[in-house]
Amino acid sequence: MEYCGEEMVLAKMKSTKKWGLYTVYTGIDMEDFSFEEVIPPKFDSLSFFEPEARFQIVKQQDKYGVLLLPFEIEDAADKVNCKFDMIIHKNVDGEDYVLVKEEAKWGLIDWFDGFYIVDPIFDTPEEVPLVRMDNWMVETFKRAKKSLNADLVIFDPNNGDGALKARNKETKKWGMYQFMDEDQTELIPLQYDSLNFYPYNGKYTTVYNNGKVGFYLSYWSYGEKTKQTVPCKYEDYKRYNADGVSKLAVKKNGQWGWVDWLTGEEKGEFKYNSPDELPYPHYKQNYWFDE
Repeated sequence: MEYCGEEMVLAKMKSTKKWGLYTVYTGIDMEDFSFEEVIPPKFDSLSFFEPEARFQIVKQQDKYGVLLLPFEIEDAADKVNCKFDMIIHKNVDGEDYVLVKEEAKWGLIDWFDGFYIVDPIFDTPEEVPLVRMDNWMVETFKRAKKSLNADLVIFDPNNGDGALKARNKETKKWGMYQFMDEDQTELIPLQYDSLNFYPYNGKYTTVYNNGKVGFYLSYWSYGEKTKQTVPCKYEDYKRYNADGVSKLAVKKNGQWGWVDWLTGEEKGEFKYNSPDELPYPHYKQNYWFDE
């Protein structure tokens, strides 16, 4: 890149075979020459930074690390930790994700601070969830990972109130929590093979065990009365809005029927092959326990 007698140059040292990056200044006369070291010659591989790049992948002694933009980060080269067997950089919808391989397993790191967002527990990079980490999430993420002994922590993408789901490193069971300032609230205990976040203003969400779905009430609606009201024994489900009232259809033993999501009581027979065959749900669906 040339500009007013100034250009960026990659140079490989003859003695060490290591690469560095320099700014070279040249004038009209041959003697009018000087240079400034941008990145010291310490890497086995090094490239020019792309115009919009915030970092690049570098190699040192057969290991890989992340080099931050030296024009913005002081001592960027000294902050590199080349400890990974392989690194893959993905850009999805303008977001940068850095997948790393360590001891034959894949995980996801924060490209700026280098901490693990997803522990290296996956056999292939395709299995690693691309978890977005905004600045406000970092400290909450670290607290949640430590206090819950979690190997996976995923924030609710639909709100910024500190709600997240986490998987315990030992049991591999998921739960849901809310971290606000110094407070930690259990929304759903660490007891499930998987679970989903609550829909907007939703009274309940789905939880799964052994391939079957159940339903758990929302702490934000029911407070201390929050619990799992529908056991994990159904094969599928479908939510309905019946004249403004939330109704729930579920599949059991290949047949569909209705269930009261507040109490778990089945309503009517399970004898329909598809949810489209279900009769209109005339039963009363309460929203509160004291109705």
